Amino acid sequence: MSRIQMNETRAGKQARRLRPRRPYRATGAWLLGAPAPRAARGQPPRGIRAALHPRWIAAFCVASSPGLLAACGDNAEPPPNPAQVTDSAGIAIVTSAPANAVYATVAPEPVLSIGVLEGPDELMFGQVASVALDGAGNVVVADLQSNEIRVFGPEGAHLRTLGGAGEGPGEFERLNGAWPIPGGTIVAVDNRVGRITRFGPDGELLGAEAFQGTGLVGPIGLAGSNAVLSRVRSLPSPRGAVTASGGLDLSAMTAALEGGTEFLLRHGLDGVLIDTVATLSAAVTQMTASGSGEDLSIQLMRVPFSPNPYAASSTAGRIAVTAGDSYEILLYGPDGALERIVRLAEEPPLRTEAHLEAWVRASVTGGHWDDAELRATMRSYEEMPMPDRLPAWDGLLIADNGEIWARRYSIRGADTIVRDVFSAEGGHLGTVTTPANLGRYLEQVVDGRLVVIATDDLGVERVQIHELH
Repeated sequence: MSRIQMNETRAGKQARRLRPRRPYRATGAWLLGAPAPRAARGQPPRGIRAALHPRWIAAFCVASSPGLLAACGDNAEPPPNPAQVTDSAGIAIVTSAPANAVYATVAPEPVLSIGVLEGPDELMFGQVASVALDGAGNVVVADLQSNEIRVFGPEGAHLRTLGGAGEGPGEFERLNGAWPIPGGTIVAVDNRVGRITRFGPDGELLGAEAFQGTGLVGPIGLAGSNAVLSRVRSLPSPRGAVTASGGLDLSAMTAALEGGTEFLLRHGLDGVLIDTVATLSAAVTQMTASGSGEDLSIQLMRVPFSPNPYAASSTAGRIAVTAGDSYEILLYGPDGALERIVRLAEEPPLRTEAHLEAWVRASVTGGHWDDAELRATMRSYEEMPMPDRLPAWDGLLIADNGEIWARRYSIRGADTIVRDVFSAEGGHLGTVTTPANLGRYLEQVVDGRLVVIATDDLGVERVQIHELH
């Protein structure tokens, strides 16, 4: 039997649509969960470097009424952008015209920054997996590299460290995230051991429960205070690619591996599967093979600029999902039922050769391309079925007030990140632009503040809180 080595490289998928909900079954499927919380959310690698620009410091006023935007200045008026609401079988469809309105600006200096290059262990982060504020303003940080949960007070003082590397109860092999729920409990997920762990307000271990019936999951976050939202990719089994003599039929193997489905699942904190919220088309990959026999190696590569599905959940139990190929978001209620569809009436930008060149240059961090090598690499990618347009959004977040923040696609290395902001009812409110080193990893929008994972020029990660003006 040949030894098969499979690697997934680069994010992307062919433009596909969400399919209707159907029950998820764990049997008879080859499951592949996202390897890390950021990959599970479809987020690209870290290492963005950018400089602050004066235009991001301009003052901006946001009216206190939800969804109402008021600009500052004697002659400034909020540009009208009425959303059109239609009904389809009891599901509201909210469509907004494109608007250039600025919803708000982000203060360039943080009101709180936690993290150092050198110093106490609790202040040095390896790879931050998640950040969330609890009801008391404490900052809960999950560090994937150390497999630790670190809790800091509202002023940044270290309060306690939970977990650590290991297989036992209260320990982690791959800490994907940790999130507080009302009452001070912290819920943490480890998809390598397939376990949900709960800690009490004082750090005491309350329980550790295994995910049931799902294989390897890619946690996204909490969907309400009693459920975890995850994504699971199911690939067709490659067993049919094995010939009678024990060899491999590469054509059959390609057909088996270049498709698949992703399921958005909710599990209770006891690990029991609650339901399947949505079924999505998984990323289309292209397979290459090298070697033969025992040295056969198979590599799966996702096609550049092919959109990916993304999802976000809130502590109120709402779930937002986008296929990534168009400016459309599906909103599900706490009961898992589709409530409304949110659309922006525009198309993603057309893909150009300049986009591909920027994508190739950004594919090697700190690397150098000579012109011949660059052009040869671009030609190899041009043979792939790349879409004609760029992806639409490549990240979602639901704010504490119910607003939906959708991150516009950008190639790694871009100077800025732009997000579309929608009201809880689905109307487009405007955009928020941030420097890339602040805006790519937005973890929470709460009480008019942004909680972000920032990266400096040395690659040092910090947890920061910035005010939203």
